[in-house]
Amino acid sequence: MDYSVKDFYVPTITYFTSGNKLTGSRTGMNYKMTPIKDKEILVQVWYGPMNLEQTFAMEKESMGQIESWLYGQYDVYLKTPQAKDYRKKEKQKNA
Repeated sequence: MDYSVKDFYVPTITYFTSGNKLTGSRTGMNYKMTPIKDKEILVQVWYGPMNLEQTFAMEKESMGQIESWLYGQYDVYLKTPQAKDYRKKEKQKNA
């Protein structure tokens, strides 16, 4: 799927080497990034009862890999009943 708008904020490597965590969400899919001992970044994704996680090397190049992984997980999420329910509720709320 092509995304014309950047929907996931992935900061620079300095953000994580400083020990900061990051959480965010997009239309019902939640994510969290946690540095682990200045060597890896743990990225977790969850929606409903599902929880997925992946670790990435603590390197500048990993920021693009994290963003790509999040978009891949979002494509999977869009096919779930949770995503359909979330979008239906949002549509009703905005009507």
